[in-house]
Amino acid sequence: MTPSPRSDRPRVYADEDIDRPLIEALRARGFDVLTVQITRSFGEDDPAQLERAAAEGRVLLTFNRRHFRGHHAAWLEAGRVHPGIVAIPQGGTAERRALRAAMLLDWMGAARLSSQFVAWIDLQKRLHTGERIEGYTEEDARVALGLR
Repeated sequence: MTPSPRSDRPRVYADEDIDRPLIEALRARGFDVLTVQITRSFGEDDPAQLERAAAEGRVLLTFNRRHFRGHHAAWLEAGRVHPGIVAIPQGGTAERRALRAAMLLDWMGAARLSSQFVAWIDLQKRLHTGERIEGYTEEDARVALGLR
């Protein structure tokens, strides 16, 4: 299912580890996704990627949960703000990765989370307790959770 466009949908900056099929799937769902290929920033280190995402006013999307959790903490300790960091797992089907990323981004936008680090586990817990995200079906939740 392709959710209808949302006014609270965050703009995305995909770091260099995010694969093209995931980027295209998010664009097909209506997300504005900027990539390292477009910005010609391939090979920059993680802090530089976060700097670029923040300067562009975009949520950084990554598979690199461990490193970016630390970068996020360093930014907060320095009193800096950023639009957010979303970390998704690399495993699973392309469909599942795209759905998880879209749901996390829409959840972050709807909750108006800023300067937050969110990982799949954060939303996974909520979905398991019955919480749902506007614009997504029960079947979408089941797919994202790996129950289908």
